Amino acid sequence: MTERDKDGDKPSNYRLLMMENKFTLHIAVIAAYKYVIFMPVTRMRILSIDTSGAVCGAAVVDSAAGLLSSASVNTDAVKSTHSAYLMAVIDFILNEAAVDIGAMDAFAVVVGPGSFTGLRVGIATVNGLCYATGKPAVAVSSLEALAWNFPFAADPVCTIIDARQGEVYGAVFQWSDGGFNTIVTPQLFGIPDSLLLLRALNEGRVIFTGGGLAVHKSAITAALGAAAIFPEVTHISPYVVGTLGLKMAQRGEFASELRPIYIRLPLAVERLKSVGG
Repeated sequence: MTERDKDGDKPSNYRLLMMENKFTLHIAVIAAYKYVIFMPVTRMRILSIDTSGAVCGAAVVDSAAGLLSSASVNTDAVKSTHSAYLMAVIDFILNEAAVDIGAMDAFAVVVGPGSFTGLRVGIATVNGLCYATGKPAVAVSSLEALAWNFPFAADPVCTIIDARQGEVYGAVFQWSDGGFNTIVTPQLFGIPDSLLLLRALNEGRVIFTGGGLAVHKSAITAALGAAAIFPEVTHISPYVVGTLGLKMAQRGEFASELRPIYIRLPLAVERLKSVGG
């Protein structure tokens, strides 16, 4: 006959088994709790570069400490080129942050659209740094980086970069749930077409930013009037590039190959193709 416990409900061997299972379960729960609460979060440090426009900038951003250092040079203002200043800017921010290039976990670079020559300088530099350090890189969109100058914006953000010939590289973003949703994907627009599109998408105000304003601000104002908002910030922040780069790196979104996003071929290439055709 099977021995039963004092209250006569269950066999004693059943009771022992249940005690062992509960004990094991408690240990498992404690272990899982400790793993979730005390599991170390990987700290990342990234060097970001932007040479897509007139401003040549770089920053060192840390996932725990935030911005460690940042510097920018307006190459138009000093009448120079990105290649003349970029390495000096990188050396300066590394010294300011008191870190070595080998301490970077990844690199972030703006891949366009933007200045054809500038994009090539930035990408070539990051490719060299990746080769020298063995660290990966992430590719950041110039149009998205511009939008991130205005987090929490209630109005849509239209980012534009001058593409010459009366055209712009443009996109429209809307802030929602802690990030920007792309309302209009990056593409090449004629200014009249882009303004008609914006009217159709939104009857309220629109925030405009980007280097394209230097050329097209008056046309936008004439078309949209008070509905067009022009903040003072019109260039890409290297810190923003670093922050976006960190998010991408933490998600493992590394670029297998860094290539410039032109959207439209350089004018010289277009002319050669037309002659050859």
